[in-house]
Amino acid sequence: MVPKYFSNSICLAIILTLCLTAVPAPVFAASSRVESVVVNEHVIKFYLDPALVPDVNFAKAVLGEYVHDMNVILAKNTSRRLIFNPETDIILTNTQPHSNQATPPLPVEDFEIWAHAIRTDYSTSYGGYAGIDDGGAGVLAGLKWTKLYDPNSLSADEVVDYWTQINNMLHELAHVFGAGYGEYYKLTTIQDSTGVAPLLNINILNQNDAFWSDKPDFMTDPLLKNAAQAMIAGQPANRANLLDYVEYSKLTAKIISSDYRNGSPTIDLSQINIKVVSTDGQPLNEAKVNVWSVFGGSPYSTQLMVDDLTNENGEIGFSWGGLSNPHNSYDFLRLIKVYKEGYVASARYFSIFDADIEKLVNGNDFLTITIQLGVVGANPPSTPTFEDVDVNAFASSSIEQLYNAEITGGCSLSPLLYCPNDIVTRGQMAVFLERSMKGSSFSPSVGTLSFNDTADHWARYWIEVLAVDGVTSGCGNGNYCPDSPVTRAQMAVFLLRAKHGADYAPSAPSGLLFQDVPADYWAAAWVEQFSTDGITSGCGNGNYCPDEPVTRAQMAVFLTRAFDLIP
Repeated sequence: MVPKYFSNSICLAIILTLCLTAVPAPVFAASSRVESVVVNEHVIKFYLDPALVPDVNFAKAVLGEYVHDMNVILAKNTSRRLIFNPETDIILTNTQPHSNQATPPLPVEDFEIWAHAIRTDYSTSYGGYAGIDDGGAGVLAGLKWTKLYDPNSLSADEVVDYWTQINNMLHELAHVFGAGYGEYYKLTTIQDSTGVAPLLNINILNQNDAFWSDKPDFMTDPLLKNAAQAMIAGQPANRANLLDYVEYSKLTAKIISSDYRNGSPTIDLSQINIKVVSTDGQPLNEAKVNVWSVFGGSPYSTQLMVDDLTNENGEIGFSWGGLSNPHNSYDFLRLIKVYKEGYVASARYFSIFDADIEKLVNGNDFLTITIQLGVVGANPPSTPTFEDVDVNAFASSSIEQLYNAEITGGCSLSPLLYCPNDIVTRGQMAVFLERSMKGSSFSPSVGTLSFNDTADHWARYWIEVLAVDGVTSGCGNGNYCPDSPVTRAQMAVFLLRAKHGADYAPSAPSGLLFQDVPADYWAAAWVEQFSTDGITSGCGNGNYCPDEPVTRAQMAVFLTRAFDLIP
């Protein structure tokens, strides 16, 4: 968690978080990773609730191991170490030791680290924020611990709770030195709420996530997550494995090792350059560029900041804007979307932490964000994702796009099938539409059911959200008919409402566009608008086939065109 208090110009906001830590001189071989570096030592003192310390001698024995474990992590890639004397650096108190205020600038050398923990009756340890004292000490504050552990004799059930205590101290210690204001972990999940395709979410659990996949060093950083709770893939969560696995990211380590406690330098945020190029590196002029600011918490509200075209060099400049210090969840993220006729639209997130990496790790004062656009239809996959979808099938590229956007996982996992010729039911359609509108990670909340026939249906909550969104009012008589097929006429209505909003009304029909859709057909206006929007050209021979059921292959084409998943 970020610092609880930063007096005046230091700006330390109150936030509930997870971690804090400090440690004595390195002991394990990990210390050899930092070579030829001047080590900066800080005395760490533990201010503990007496209820945590029924045996002072036990506390003296085990807290040295706590500090040892923190130093092992610090020694991997930082120049900081913690010094601990068990005879003088354990203070039992029922009172908060720190003032949570100080006059800037704060000291950057030789200041003490205080860890303040109180006992909790909760089943697990938790809590923490980066506090401060008017004497300049950095405080690992707000720690709630179940008990003190002997790290040398942890049971399997105790490892996670012990490491949570270590992790939360390491987390807050990083904040004390100026790292991670705004919180990395608030970027683990972001939903694209722009309503503008291509929709792009952030989901750290997705190994191919576009935002996190180029930041592998963050996966072991205590500022991002607690490794004991997340577990280490393929390994038991024991002390030795955790000490080997956990390591600060390059960005966090750089800040911890530097004198950035009063603020760190960043790139020139008033002159950020976006360069749009083709896959062969040629600049693309007159590409449309949109940039949104994104709030890092539900409902992930967005505000459009830039709507402009690239110049002859394929470039466009913009200012980060927002608050003077964007290291906060209100202002730490931007979403860029780029469009050009004949090219596949692209979306990309960029955070203030990416800007910090560019300046502090890469050493650059100015930033250029390069975005490549591929030509529509270029380089189709040689091997289709689904076994039952031929690469040359009419809907192949649309099906691939739906899969890549995580809107569908197919109809079978083993083998991986899409069932392109199966008929789409009204229940399935609710899921397709909601994911296309709100992103692949969207999950409907449980609510009151509006229809008589959906109480036990697998898609009941998706159907309910579709009704709340005004896309459907059911099939009549208080029913939704979830297992009935969706016709091509119904699909026109569903998709246009989903795309344009519940209040959308198409223009009056001419009755001349399709031979089988006269002007007095109930959905004539919707069908003609469906065609005008470029979503359909009919079913052939001048017809639309309005009463034919929609197949899963056809649905893929309709969705990708309606929501601009492919141009």
